[in-house]
Amino acid sequence: MKRRIFRPLVLTGLLAVAGAGLHFAHANVFENAVSAYENEEFAEAIESFREAAEDGNADAQFNLGLMYLKGEGVEEDYAQALEWFTKSAEQGNVRAETNLARMYAKGKGVQPDYGTAVNWFRKAADQGYPDAQYSLGVLYVTGNAVPLNYKQAQDLFQKAADQGNASAQYQLGLMYFKGKGMKPDLVEGYKWMLLAGDYDDAAVYREYAEKQLSEDQLEKAKALAEEWQTTFEENATET
Repeated sequence: MKRRIFRPLVLTGLLAVAGAGLHFAHANVFENAVSAYENEEFAEAIESFREAAEDGNADAQFNLGLMYLKGEGVEEDYAQALEWFTKSAEQGNVRAETNLARMYAKGKGVQPDYGTAVNWFRKAADQGYPDAQYSLGVLYVTGNAVPLNYKQAQDLFQKAADQGNASAQYQLGLMYFKGKGMKPDLVEGYKWMLLAGDYDDAAVYREYAEKQLSEDQLEKAKALAEEWQTTFEENATET
């Protein structure tokens, strides 16, 4: 499966500001880079992303960092990935903030530093980015680099799960199944495991719940999951 690279949702926003000629040129370079990437012309993509990145385009900086991280069109280079993610993150790019946090957490291209990782995860999470909310929630539920705090973990998983993040939906389901920081609730846990789909061991937990819950409880959980999915899809259509 082809890896996804970031394309701004509203590219026209770059064209509608003062100094349109300059922004138009930057937009063209960026779009050319995206097109080249999608056609798997990675060498061309990376040069165009580099041009836009060196002109300060945060999205291009993120994409350039991602290509160095994955070794697409260039040799895998964590130091270069770290550098470009940092430049992008310093401009508030949530994807770059999240990837930068992961690099610090895993010690890729830098000495492991959970304190810095937590700070970058928090910056992205505070902007509503679900991947960062999930990752920060994992730290709170494990007590890794932050004090163990199930309430904080649940809040973060909930925010990410409500945006359709399957990993957060799975973790939220686990918390309900195991009663971490709350009274166990298999109906609510089953609901979130249904929404998590094929993620991780969701099917195993669903099978367990199906043996424990009554038919009425199972129907209630399924109805709750269907209601959530319908609302989620309606909200997605509106936006």
